[in-house]
Amino acid sequence: MKRKMALFLCILMLFTTLIPTYAFAKSSNDKGLQEAITTAKRIFSIPDDLTEFNYNVNTEGSKKIWYLNWNSKEGSEGSISIRIDDQGTVLSYHHYKYYNYEQKKFPKVSKKEAQLKAEEFIKKVNPDILSEVKLIDNTQNSLMSPTYYFNFIRTVNGIPFYENNIFIEVNRETGDVQNYYYNWADNLVFPDVKDAISLQEAQKAYQEKLGLQLTYKYTFDEETLKPYAAYTAKYNSNYCIDAITGEKINMTSVYRVPYGEYGDAAMKLKEESKAARPTLSPEELKAVEEVSKFLSQQKAEKIARDFKPLGLTKDFKLTSTSLSRDWPLKKDFTWHLYFTKDPKDKNNEYRYANIRIDAQTGEIKSFYINNLYKDGDTAKFDESASKAAVEKFLKEFKPVKFNDTKFDDSYQDYYQPYINPEKEKPLQYTFRYIRTVNGIPFPDNSLVVGFNAVTGKIIRFEMNWFDLDFPSVDKAISLDNAYQAMFEQIGLQLQYKIQYTDELQYKIGPQYLDKPKEVKLVYTVNPDKPLILDAYTGSILDYSGKPYEEKNKPIEYTDITGHFAQEQITTLAEYGIALKGPEFKPDQQITQKDFFFLLTKTLNYYVLFTSEDDEKEIEQMYQFLKREGIIKEGEQSPTSSVTREDSVKFIIRALKYDKVADIKGIYNYPFKDIKALNPELIGYITIAHGLNIINGNNGYFNPKNELTRAEAAVMIYNYLQR
Repeated sequence: MKRKMALFLCILMLFTTLIPTYAFAKSSNDKGLQEAITTAKRIFSIPDDLTEFNYNVNTEGSKKIWYLNWNSKEGSEGSISIRIDDQGTVLSYHHYKYYNYEQKKFPKVSKKEAQLKAEEFIKKVNPDILSEVKLIDNTQNSLMSPTYYFNFIRTVNGIPFYENNIFIEVNRETGDVQNYYYNWADNLVFPDVKDAISLQEAQKAYQEKLGLQLTYKYTFDEETLKPYAAYTAKYNSNYCIDAITGEKINMTSVYRVPYGEYGDAAMKLKEESKAARPTLSPEELKAVEEVSKFLSQQKAEKIARDFKPLGLTKDFKLTSTSLSRDWPLKKDFTWHLYFTKDPKDKNNEYRYANIRIDAQTGEIKSFYINNLYKDGDTAKFDESASKAAVEKFLKEFKPVKFNDTKFDDSYQDYYQPYINPEKEKPLQYTFRYIRTVNGIPFPDNSLVVGFNAVTGKIIRFEMNWFDLDFPSVDKAISLDNAYQAMFEQIGLQLQYKIQYTDELQYKIGPQYLDKPKEVKLVYTVNPDKPLILDAYTGSILDYSGKPYEEKNKPIEYTDITGHFAQEQITTLAEYGIALKGPEFKPDQQITQKDFFFLLTKTLNYYVLFTSEDDEKEIEQMYQFLKREGIIKEGEQSPTSSVTREDSVKFIIRALKYDKVADIKGIYNYPFKDIKALNPELIGYITIAHGLNIINGNNGYFNPKNELTRAEAAVMIYNYLQR
């Protein structure tokens, strides 16, 4: 919940801070402020105890945006924040109030009821907009979250426009809307759907102009890097098929940084973040150097200083070093060296350079030299000449590896300084070359080179290259079969998307905020599923290389209709508290691990089980249970059945009532079979009965009976109903 709330607040903060503030007012007589307050109080009820009021105003394009905030005097009663524009449109609403979510229970408000609350709120805040949005229900009910999340995306002519949406959070205990965020662009012109090519024509265009390719990807298997073959898209998701012309179109709006100081700062931050990996302590470093054949720091520094493209003169000082394990190949170690050159006077610029060197072989893995441009600098190399110079460098520097690459014509450098390409040539270029293995692309390995088009020098190099054994693709399905699998299982979707003109893409400032943006009607890959197809079967894989499963698809069992526990099993499944189907096998004895699979899903355990038979995941679960005091030493027995008395013991421990339950001589056991009970558990059974977690049968609890899967579901359901 905290992570989701943090995400929402980050979105809100970014929206209000990234766009420059060009006006600020603090006059209580401002007519605009009075209208904003009046509008806000007409729509929303502001509690009387929120007596502290403050505000500010900023201009975004031609609009004036008011930010209104009400707090209680001591801050204990929460706060309400509202953003509203000068047209009276509420852009965001946040109501903070403290709630205690420590005990996990079924919510008082159902998801359906919460959705109605969200829709009523939209009608109240923006009466005409509800008919223009569609709910994207891609979140599963969760006991971990105190709110329901609803994302309504804008639709035009029945076509989704994902760049505009309304986001709402509803408190699951009170039904109150806690957060509302309205993201909407005005003055857009949407192409007519009648002019669109057919889906069949779009599929043909996709095959001819975008397409799939057989690639290698990688995943982890027992801490080992394991490559696998899959059909994936040739181009990233920014590329679409224009639904009017049938041509390939790039919808990217690249955020570009300025030249000079800020551009270098961004690159420096990027490089330093790469180096900020777990490093070895001095003692560990000494031990590694003593027992291995790793290069010493002195030898690593010599390699750096002897490397001519880095241009390290005597004025460059080695200011920091580290030796760290590589990721994801943990068997490899890399030296990270950082050099700086202080300016001699105010006319000189601060210089720095960094380099990564394989600690075993001495091979240079990456380097970067800060790039300085002066006013009036012009490019002496165009893109073609720059690319030729880069390839000449690679043929000399990494001839064997470069020979096993292909140029990536879809690569875009998001740290490229912004320019208007119609008016001026870029001062630098970045090119990427993807590794190929037996002619099959491996996009996760590549060579990336940055080139200064003013000086003609290489300023950046990055190499990712794994030493792996790759599987054969001799038995891979054909490309035609891959297309068939893609269109049948995933498909193309008709969408509206904004394409930013060069002027809007490369320029910033208030004069550009109100510029008309061109909306395109496009066919793009359906975003609901990953476009990763098993090379041998054509089935969809997830991003870890495992068979794809719809995360939020409701779990439905085929063998519980008419069963006494049908309601409880179904309700639990709605919240993801379930065992893998399609059969629940309600009358079968439940194993200890399966009991805990259900119980942990009611607790603050965030690991998502990919397989109920995965030994690593089972052990991780038991480690969590031990940390929480739910299971004690000697009680772990994953495949054993669970007695009724032990199941109650585990639930009471999960509630943190075990210390009270352990008190002797104060409990009146509520069942007739006390002699069959473990005397140490009298308090546990009594408390569970008092909380209506258990009821017994004809006055008997039958503590030594083995628990069935249905009985476990009923018990956990009652535990959440208490």
